[in-house]
Amino acid sequence: MSITTEVLNTTFADLRGPLVNSFMRSSELWMMLQKKSKMPIDGGTFFERTFAGGAPARGVGVFVGDELLNMQRRQEIRRYQVEPHRLVIAINIPNKELQMNSGQRAVVRLLEESPKTTLEAASGDINSYLLTGSSRGLVFQTAELLGLTTFNGHITTGVGTGVANGLLDFEPIASQTEIVQNVAKSSSYFHYNQYGEITAWGTDGMETYRKQYRKCAHHSGMNKGPDLVIMDDDSFTNFDNDRLASVRLSLVEDKTEKSNMLALDLGMAKVLSSIDLDRGDTNFAATGTGATVSTSTGVGYLFNTDHIQLCLQAKPTLDKFKERVGDQDVVTAKFSTQFNTVITNFPALGCIAGGAV
Repeated sequence: MSITTEVLNTTFADLRGPLVNSFMRSSELWMMLQKKSKMPIDGGTFFERTFAGGAPARGVGVFVGDELLNMQRRQEIRRYQVEPHRLVIAINIPNKELQMNSGQRAVVRLLEESPKTTLEAASGDINSYLLTGSSRGLVFQTAELLGLTTFNGHITTGVGTGVANGLLDFEPIASQTEIVQNVAKSSSYFHYNQYGEITAWGTDGMETYRKQYRKCAHHSGMNKGPDLVIMDDDSFTNFDNDRLASVRLSLVEDKTEKSNMLALDLGMAKVLSSIDLDRGDTNFAATGTGATVSTSTGVGYLFNTDHIQLCLQAKPTLDKFKERVGDQDVVTAKFSTQFNTVITNFPALGCIAGGAV
């Protein structure tokens, strides 16, 4: 007997949870951010987060006794605004395939080939876009993801409120002035990220990473440093060679890919390499204003995920397969979600150029 949509959806119901989780866990950054995801927010045009760029009052020293108090109230509260982005995928299975297959094994095969593979590929696209500003192009082309924030500060092509420019700038603090999360960056009210330049790994590579790690930790509020460091593979190789003899290795399992990779430690952070960080990527060919080292010589991010929120306006959902009005003889399940990523404390995060040479 051929597979019916009822049989297909009965089996699919048992797999739907893990399939949606595959979207959240299949790549390095998602493995961490999904733990920090916020419950779906009802309605609203933006994800908004307020921050204080300084104290609203000024004190006086009383030396004589009749000094006047400073009654001026300074406006130091500012508000980040980031527009949520909606992503939708139509996953089709031709009716011809349903008719040609039968049995439980055939159902699972169809579900693994279509929804599971699609969502795993989509997660890879999003992970790549977050790190670089470019998609892998497996499910979503880069143009479809321009409504998401990206951590690559070289990117200036985002579409929507709060996403026009990349989040972390590869340039000195004094040169960070562009509008990020709908607020102009400025050191005067602590809206900037840490940045370090490595001239050559053997000269100041490890020193730069340690120094920027400490700077991020000092600004984290509880003196807790970054918990995730991601760098290109060449930089990771230099880091690995430098630390291999003195740092305990830990085994990190990628449950989606069923493979293992080695991670090193820096302070409280796991240090990983990412295939998405390619030094040859044109998005990393530029040098920021005032910077003297191009990111094409090495890319590194220092993330403190306590200060990064994956804000969901519509949690990832995958509905049942059914025939829909259209011009194809297929059954379709629709995946949809609406979200964006928001940084709540920029000085607690950083990025580093150089390190691969």
